[in-house]
Amino acid sequence: MKKAVGLCLLLCCASFLYAQTSMTLDDGIIDSVDFFSSKVPSGSTIAIINFEAETQDLSGFIVEELLVAFANTGNVKVVERSRLEMLESELNFNMSGSVSEETAQGIGRMVGAQVLFSGSIVPYRDMYRMRVQAVAVETAEIIGTRTINIRYDPTLTGLLGRINPADQWKYQWLYFGINAGYNLIMKEPENYLKAYDWHFDALPIGFSVFAMVQPFDVFGIALDMSGNGYSGLNILLEPTLIMRPSLFEINLFFGPGLHIAFAAPPEKTAPAFVFSGGLRGGFHIGPGLLFTEARFTAVLWDYDNKMTGEYGVDTELGMNFTLGYSIGFIPRKK
Repeated sequence: MKKAVGLCLLLCCASFLYAQTSMTLDDGIIDSVDFFSSKVPSGSTIAIINFEAETQDLSGFIVEELLVAFANTGNVKVVERSRLEMLESELNFNMSGSVSEETAQGIGRMVGAQVLFSGSIVPYRDMYRMRVQAVAVETAEIIGTRTINIRYDPTLTGLLGRINPADQWKYQWLYFGINAGYNLIMKEPENYLKAYDWHFDALPIGFSVFAMVQPFDVFGIALDMSGNGYSGLNILLEPTLIMRPSLFEINLFFGPGLHIAFAAPPEKTAPAFVFSGGLRGGFHIGPGLLFTEARFTAVLWDYDNKMTGEYGVDTELGMNFTLGYSIGFIPRKK
């Protein structure tokens, strides 16, 4: 028991330390500037030659933010990025790629810089690792290197042009779900049970299987097959409003469809129309979503009893309270 408690404490401490040693991209940039403030001689002219990254947007953002942060310290002079961009095509180097030591020193002398900065940001486990290095132009001496773990945040994912893997479950083109639970019949058509006594033995099971196409973050259209063990199967087309705060998900849905009865008196004209709607809510667990669903259903039957001459509409009302699981497929961009 003591060993188990000790192991749990160790895992908690490790998780805490892991969280503490990673930063957002903005905080990582400020931390790097603070780190070099005491290492670069006051009054030096600095230039950021290159910053390797997966996208030019990410590289450009880091370079610009580093330049602004260094300039705001008031301790160093900063070579504008536009001056380096003018040399980029002339000297055939790429500010978002790797640059040789000889090329970097040559560029530094051309722009009058005493200290050159370069760096990279690359995937590392479930985050990114950013490295910033400062080198003296004349001696090629490394003044210092700062390495920081960068966790996913909206700024980083936006500049990468993709979604945080931890949030990818929210941004899929297609979702499949299945659920089952209790069905409550609140009103059945007249004489329905009298004509088909075997329904008394049917289990009150409610079920649903759906496939939802989601072209937008907050809206999708689902093809749903739901019903119960008593009356039949409903085939529905349901527009769905989707809300996904954090790891939770809430769906509001409503739509029309057709009802296919397991059995019905001959005076009931089939197929019947059905309208269904409800609320689905759950929590992201594993690859998908564990959810509960409350669904209201109204089946409208045309009633035409030729023996009695009665004609009209019968309505069957019911509710399903179910538990299910859904999984998304085909990733899409946010």
